Amino acid sequence: MAENQLEIGKLVAENDLYHELLGGRFGIEIEEHRVTEEGRLSRRVYPDTLGPRATHPYLQTDYSETQSEIVTEPATSFEMARDLLLQLQWVLRDHMAENETIWPLSMPPRLTPDDLQWVDETFDRPWISEYRDWLTDKYGSTHEIITGLHLNYSLPESLLEKLFALSDETDYVTYKNRVYFKLAQAISANRWLFVYLFGATPFSLNSTDSRLPELEHPVRSLRTSQFGFANDANIQINYATNLADHLDQIDQHIQAGDLYSNHEFYGTVRFKGPETKEAMVTEGVHYLELRILDADPFDPAGISENALNIIHLVIIYLLLQDEVYSADDLVHADELANEIAMQSPTDKLPNQKEAMALMGEVSKLADHFGMRFNDGLSLIAERILTPSKTPAAKIVALAKTPDELQAWATKVGNERGDLFHVKHDEQFEDLFGRGELASVIKQAYELGVRVKERTRDTVTLSVGEHVEVLHESKDLTELFPEILPA
Repeated sequence: MAENQLEIGKLVAENDLYHELLGGRFGIEIEEHRVTEEGRLSRRVYPDTLGPRATHPYLQTDYSETQSEIVTEPATSFEMARDLLLQLQWVLRDHMAENETIWPLSMPPRLTPDDLQWVDETFDRPWISEYRDWLTDKYGSTHEIITGLHLNYSLPESLLEKLFALSDETDYVTYKNRVYFKLAQAISANRWLFVYLFGATPFSLNSTDSRLPELEHPVRSLRTSQFGFANDANIQINYATNLADHLDQIDQHIQAGDLYSNHEFYGTVRFKGPETKEAMVTEGVHYLELRILDADPFDPAGISENALNIIHLVIIYLLLQDEVYSADDLVHADELANEIAMQSPTDKLPNQKEAMALMGEVSKLADHFGMRFNDGLSLIAERILTPSKTPAAKIVALAKTPDELQAWATKVGNERGDLFHVKHDEQFEDLFGRGELASVIKQAYELGVRVKERTRDTVTLSVGEHVEVLHESKDLTELFPEILPA
């Protein structure tokens, strides 16, 4: 049997394990800029009313002080993860200044020389300043404040255990790593589909990013193209063989001085788990981080529930396929993904027939799960058949030039900011519910206390090994004094 040939689809079908496929753990990470009502990067420092960024599990910042990074707790579905994301976004907004809004695009707003100087000189996370300096020298500030959305996904452990028991494998961790690597390989080989369906970066609003070309026309996804968040052409890291070899490739580029660390690997999928490659191989992958999505400016969360549902279904479909991709196959797949990223947003897919055939198979798979994915399937079929329905094409229909896009995005941000202030309490109840525990969760998110589990009557909180189960409201600064500054 070939190294990556696992016959997962066959084992699932023969043993009717389809229901098991829906489980797992799901998370969302998104970066969003705080901007002024004029659509300029905010000069306000990071809110000191939120817990310290060095330890906060949910609310942090990235390269720029304005570049908020929001990370959800692992959830039991992508829909639940999106609900958690909306809660965290509400808390962030609640601690922003009255005249600040959230920039809805992945490409940063128009930057003046003063803005860039401020970004370069203002940074309050000294523990990663060396890495930041490396990125500044290599990529430049305009490039590094491009934002995006990552999805975290782990397979159900019960499914992996059953598949292992049905296989001829003798070591569970080795088998699990092979399954995760196979899935990452398939996602990488089909990156073109994600780029087409969800690409939403048709322009750059700045000429100060030397890595971006001058465009003759708007494109589908500048950010996910070879000019966007991608490693230099001399950094060749593929998904062709196995996990250990993939991690070795990253390590070799680190040792050669091409990459600062594994955090600088901008591939389609990152393997997440133990920090070192040796531990990852011997202890096993914990989850995959998918890094191929632009923020959707038409959705307040940055991604819709329908999009998340269809992504989940496509991931399941790719897991069940027994196709093995060679290094050449993956090179061609990268070339196709880049071609599609740089297409005009209203151009049809160059492989539209292949896309429709793939979605036909995905639709058949969805029959095993009832009505769960129907809305998402309709959305995807519509976008494949009608390119004008894709996010990038919808953006260009509203804003045909970078200047128009700057104005439109500023308007969208202000409208959402105004709605937040008008519907402040109503939005809170919609997202957090009513009662004492709603305010407990809000305070936990503010301070950086982890919300491990919530039921109707209880909430389980933790800071490190310190765990508390609450049935009523209590001041978390008294329960968790260790989170307060010394």
